Amino acid sequence: MATSRTGTAQYKHWRKRVLIAARDAGIAQCPHCGVRLDYTRGLQPNSAEPDHILPVRWGGKNTLENGRVLCRRCNQSRGDGTRPKVKPRRAASVDVDW
Repeated sequence: MATSRTGTAQYKHWRKRVLIAARDAGIAQCPHCGVRLDYTRGLQPNSAEPDHILPVRWGGKNTLENGRVLCRRCNQSRGDGTRPKVKPRRAASVDVDW
């Protein structure tokens, strides 16, 4: 049975270092959406989560230089960069000829 990459000691150590470095640097808002980051509670939409700038799938490493902090919502929506981009919804335009 395959194990989860995020369950390894190496990943957990990297995760902790990225979160501590971001908190010490004073990063209080998600750089993508601007929501206030919560470093104390996990599994919330605004929880601070480490993100690989270059995904491991594409050769990224567990180094501080390859890590940044995003809110949980942005991190999950970003994925590994292989998901199709969702086009923003446009309001329906109705042309009325009076």
